[in-house]
Amino acid sequence: MAKSNLPDESWTTKPGKDMTDDEVNQARAYYMAQGSNSMEGEWLRRHGLPEDYGS
Repeated sequence: MAKSNLPDESWTTKPGKDMTDDEVNQARAYYMAQGSNSMEGEWLRRHGLPEDYGS
């Protein structure tokens, strides 16, 4: 099995709904730095905004 390129953080093994708010913030920052918006929907939901806010 190939090693993942993800950082060694607690959030890397959890689905978004199981992450703490801090983990979602960390994951969002990581993916944004990679040029991806993978955690954006979860982050927006946790801040009371619709998943497609700003689209």
